[in-house]
Amino acid sequence: MREDSRSPSPQDAVRDPELRKRGHDEAASNGLVVALTLLHGVLGPDTVAGGVRGHVIAPVAVARTARRVWTGERYADLTPSRSSEAGPVLLDGSGLTTLRWEPPQSAGRPHAAGPRDWDGWWGTALAWVRLGHSRQLFGLAAAHLGQRTFSGSPLLQQQMVKGTVADATVEHLEIESALVAVGSDALSGTGLRHWHDRLTEVDRMLLRLLGARGYAAAGPARAAYASELLCDVYVRPHGGYAAVGGEL
Repeated sequence: MREDSRSPSPQDAVRDPELRKRGHDEAASNGLVVALTLLHGVLGPDTVAGGVRGHVIAPVAVARTARRVWTGERYADLTPSRSSEAGPVLLDGSGLTTLRWEPPQSAGRPHAAGPRDWDGWWGTALAWVRLGHSRQLFGLAAAHLGQRTFSGSPLLQQQMVKGTVADATVEHLEIESALVAVGSDALSGTGLRHWHDRLTEVDRMLLRLLGARGYAAAGPARAAYASELLCDVYVRPHGGYAAVGGEL
């Protein structure tokens, strides 16, 4: 397939701070599926973003029509056998699914998924989306606590709970400050993984505030699992490259 040389590359499109902010706002208001549909829209028609382990996470509607993968340097065909692969059971009902693809081999970087800077562009955009989702989760936790009482007063007014809520608020502000400071650039390497890991930790903190509901397979826990899975699929682990074919 011949690409229009006048069109911006997916990397150029994803570096747009306005797109990243829109991804955050969509996730905060409408959830991960809407936000990830927005991001995938800049990759071109019938296209999904390839992850560093040879996996893809995409909205079901996007994955259903996907015929190719953006690797960071080129488009690669997505074979029918790969596109039919089932995702983790915990994603069932989430509106998201997984696919498999084969990253290009290279002597110096076996199993590398295209240039490392692409990981940063897509990973930074995903950090904005995950932050928006985490703020949506914060709202759910706050509403839940406001409706529950202990000794006649809302749980939200209990000292230990207030401390956890304050910690989550500070985490969100620190993560947002780091992402704003990046501007149109991309986080990379350990810096990218650091902020994604911080997002994972604050999500887990918020799930604990939801009590038993935060541990159920459906509802907020499912979306938080999907958010964490995005990090595992698209952000390289500390200290090296991920192997192809690893389990999700």
